[in-house]
Amino acid sequence: MFYFSIILFAWIPQVFTIFEDQVGKFDWRNQYIGCSKQLLYQRSHPTHSDYIYILSEANVIAAVKATIGNIAWRQILEADEKPGDLFLHNQLILSTARNGSVIRAWERRKGLFAWETELPDLDSTRTISATTNSIVVLGKSALYALSSVNGQIKWSYTLEDSAVWFGIVVVNKFAIIVGSSSNIIRSFKLEINTGQLESNNVLKAVWKFRNDKCLLIDNYLVCFDDNGLYVINAGVDNYTVKEIVLPGITEIMQLKVSGMFAVNNAKETYIYKINQEAIVRVLTLEKAYRVAAVKAHDEKTYIASFIGETDAVKKVTVFELTQKNTVFTGILNDSYGRQIKDVTLAVVGREIEIVVVGGDCRIDLYVSTNGGEMINEWSRHEALSAIASAEFVDLPLSEAQAGIESEFASNNDSFLHTLARRMVAQLTQMCRGLILAARDAFFLNSFSKVFLGWAPLLGVGENDQKEQLFNEPLERDYFNLRKMIVATTYKPIIYGLDSSDGSILWSLNLDAGMIPFSTSLGLKSVPLYIQRSTANYRYAPQASVIFVDKHTKNGVIVLFNPVNGTFIKRISLNAPIKRVELLPFNNAENLHPLLVIDTRDTVSLIPSIESDFLLSPPEPTYLFFYDVRGRLEGSQLDIANRTLIQKWKSSLLLSPTQKVVAVIGKPMSERVHSSGRVLGDRSVLYKYSNPNLVAVVTFDKEHSSLHIYLIDVVNGYNVSEPFYFVHCENWFTYSYWNEKARRTEIAVIELYEGLKQTNELTFSSLTPVVAPVINAVSQAYIFPQGVTAMGVTDTEQGLSTRSILIAMPFGGLYGISKRMLDARRPLEMTPQFAEEMLIPYRPELPLLSEDFINYNQTVLQVRGIKAAPSGLESTSLVFAYGLDLFFTRMTPSGTFDILKDDFDHKLITAVLVSLIVACFVCRKIGRSRAVKQAWQ
Repeated sequence: MFYFSIILFAWIPQVFTIFEDQVGKFDWRNQYIGCSKQLLYQRSHPTHSDYIYILSEANVIAAVKATIGNIAWRQILEADEKPGDLFLHNQLILSTARNGSVIRAWERRKGLFAWETELPDLDSTRTISATTNSIVVLGKSALYALSSVNGQIKWSYTLEDSAVWFGIVVVNKFAIIVGSSSNIIRSFKLEINTGQLESNNVLKAVWKFRNDKCLLIDNYLVCFDDNGLYVINAGVDNYTVKEIVLPGITEIMQLKVSGMFAVNNAKETYIYKINQEAIVRVLTLEKAYRVAAVKAHDEKTYIASFIGETDAVKKVTVFELTQKNTVFTGILNDSYGRQIKDVTLAVVGREIEIVVVGGDCRIDLYVSTNGGEMINEWSRHEALSAIASAEFVDLPLSEAQAGIESEFASNNDSFLHTLARRMVAQLTQMCRGLILAARDAFFLNSFSKVFLGWAPLLGVGENDQKEQLFNEPLERDYFNLRKMIVATTYKPIIYGLDSSDGSILWSLNLDAGMIPFSTSLGLKSVPLYIQRSTANYRYAPQASVIFVDKHTKNGVIVLFNPVNGTFIKRISLNAPIKRVELLPFNNAENLHPLLVIDTRDTVSLIPSIESDFLLSPPEPTYLFFYDVRGRLEGSQLDIANRTLIQKWKSSLLLSPTQKVVAVIGKPMSERVHSSGRVLGDRSVLYKYSNPNLVAVVTFDKEHSSLHIYLIDVVNGYNVSEPFYFVHCENWFTYSYWNEKARRTEIAVIELYEGLKQTNELTFSSLTPVVAPVINAVSQAYIFPQGVTAMGVTDTEQGLSTRSILIAMPFGGLYGISKRMLDARRPLEMTPQFAEEMLIPYRPELPLLSEDFINYNQTVLQVRGIKAAPSGLESTSLVFAYGLDLFFTRMTPSGTFDILKDDFDHKLITAVLVSLIVACFVCRKIGRSRAVKQAWQ
């Protein structure tokens, strides 16, 4: 019965889930909107919780609470489309989709869908204007009037296809459309309820007319040339041109106050207000490249000017036009030198608010104080929604840990010196332990975390939080569970995130003239390399990131410290970059050099290697080159001569409709714990764990076919030939859409050498594999959901069973054990397969709710999943990034090396104490009996 119970328990599937009180303890989620394309903000009342409405480059419409900066609601629109425009109308928000052919309406307060209308003949929306009951849409070929209640089309008016239309305004129940054809300016006036044409006016421009030098402000068309301004009132039947002599105009900026606009010339900025009688210059400013305006509830008009160069703000000034006095002048916190993309001004009572959108996608809200200063109320770092690559970096050793390391640094010290150093290290550890125990005893850590959540509500800014909170020291914990997440974005900014709570520890803003690097497959990439980690505590860690200069198209390499974000050096290359790799060996300073190959095939190393190192070069380094047409080439690096030696060259002979879509190699840090699998007959089936194996994936769009080539990049040997991929150990997993069966499938390929192993210690691609050829075992499974990204868990020694991580479109993150995706799962179970503990094959992969690693926290538009080992073999750190960020810990094989949270410490302590007491009691009783027996 006892053995039967053991067997029964072994077959019960184990479920590793979390308790309700563990939610958010080991994981966190940050939600984002994306880089702002359009921002609308109207302050209504000091006591109202107003929303800031944002349309992002990621095609997301969202409302952000103006008080604390949190997301009130958001709607994610269709992907792979250019975002349209956003319009406010009464209690609705209007947006465009499908290249402007669809108009959608959303509720302003809750973001609920109201209605949708598709324009006839797939016309494209240019702009929208509105009245109380109607919405007027200007398309490319027609004008449409929609009902604001249900979106139905009331009437339409056909326009000229050859004309360029500046926009549409609604004045006194008339819709006025203004456009041009060549140098002829035309306007139409239509009755808003019936669409009947009231007037049609034509005027020939007598100045140097250009469409890009005209702006429709209310019902006035404002144009400029080298001599001055030209203003036309399109609301009257017989309009004339009003000319203002102002030479040297460079641009016109429309302001969010009716009838006002700003004009820039080479030296100054002028603010004009258009009246029916005249055009009045109301303010002259120092030249500003961003100007914002707002009319308050007391009918006062405020102007904010951002003075500086086109890529960096130097000073901000706020004016009040009625009395023409300066309300604020100075520098906004954290804004000096930033590139400003958009500025919105809001005023209510005595409080002035400025919403700033930077070129780094950061959104800041500044609020005026009674002392005349502008403080940063909150910030949103929306560049984190565009992460290109991420790496985990170990935190530095603590002072106590570094002291222990220094104890063994020198072997020539005397006995007394070594003893004294050991005593000092032990005393330091004891003092540190007492301090941490005191903090835990007085709940200081808990207080700081609670205060962090309440800080925005209490009006504490982001910078004040860092100074006031009891922050933990930036050092490695005992099990190395807390790490630094270094993330590069498609914008020129790098972030350092704390893996424990997702907070931003540092950010490094780079030159705005940098753009992402383009791979040989035409994909955008921002490569990130950790050249020196914190394992070498004698040297500061160093990382490098690769960008491209927007003007010269040459490569740019930025060196920085990945722990504190300190900028080290910028290296500008003289040619575009063709390939960048991190070499697998280091120099005398434990720094891994960067191998840089430009388009002229010039090889350079950063940093350069000393001459004495070249006398004993490391093992040969091989490089694999490819392009989108399937041309492959393998070369060996000659470090001494800085050249590449071609070893082999081949081609996949792709058809014109085929192209290479992905090339997937194995991670450099991968560790394989077991080199084989024990079969049921006690023989060993050895894995083909080739670290030089690369999967080349080709796709034929015309025939909907996917081909995978597994190639040894050292010798060019083609192993197997059968859109998300995972390449690990001796297996390769990929997902695809089966067009015939109309479903998502996940396939796995496993490679084995057979029952005899070629190399027992280290694998070498130069050693031929024993006959027979490598066995490729494959299996496919049905996955009931779509796939947006795939990853795999990683542990320090590779002992734990790996889990394949899958991100799904609805926001779920799912972990599937590699046992379920085994290519050797049999159709019929035999005693030998049962001995191997293989699971019988079933085509469907079940979705179990307890296997969702993000439980009920949706993580949308995930582009990548990064995993890193921790100090515990059972625990893998997982970081998913996309529109949202999510971090958690995973234990694929269970927590076999740590105690669970519900472990009864009191009971085990009582048992141990009882056993110790019982030992002493029994020992005394035994001695008494022995003495009595001796006297008998």
